[in-house]
Amino acid sequence: MKRRTAIGVLGGVAGGPLLMPLDELRRMLAWREQVLAAVGPAEAGGAGSGNGAPAGDDTAEGAAMQAASFLTPARARVMEALAEVIIPATDTPGASEAGVSGFVAALVDGWLDDDDRDRFLAGLDAVDPACRARFGTPFAECAPGEQAAFVRGLDEELTRLREDRAADESQYFFHDVKRFTLTAYFTSDVGLDALGYRTTFRTFEGCAPLTAAEAGR
Repeated sequence: MKRRTAIGVLGGVAGGPLLMPLDELRRMLAWREQVLAAVGPAEAGGAGSGNGAPAGDDTAEGAAMQAASFLTPARARVMEALAEVIIPATDTPGASEAGVSGFVAALVDGWLDDDDRDRFLAGLDAVDPACRARFGTPFAECAPGEQAAFVRGLDEELTRLREDRAADESQYFFHDVKRFTLTAYFTSDVGLDALGYRTTFRTFEGCAPLTAAEAGR
């Protein structure tokens, strides 16, 4: 079966196949390593590995991680829902399965400058009020078509800013939503697998037992 990751709304293209240039993937991997080196693996909560505590995680570990984060449970819920529209689950896992919210929590808590963090969080905080005014419900609870329409509007505004020489697109919070989502996803195990890249391991565990499949049984 052909492997494909569909993009809900990304650069004005809906549901198309995604091609990731190798140089861009390497840039994302290098940036992720810089983030993890700055904040530490523990603070990242497994960010970008598919093992971070997702929004709505009711375990003690997940609650503790989010309680200490600028990315509060309400913000994480918005971020995860936005990311899932950008990279929905199809025949490959969606953004939420890659632990995107854990990666973003690491960014806002230990990587972004105060001004960038405050601007990004203010943008997240504005999503639910805007959706309540437009659709009568928070973004995460909107129907899929409503979510797609809302994100399409954000993407169209980002495109307008990109084409305006007097504007700075990087100051628009959805610019960060997209780059954080893509970096978290395509540097995670599930994202690399969706691209067809084999995951490499930093350590060799020579004494690790083989599974039945690996042993050929």
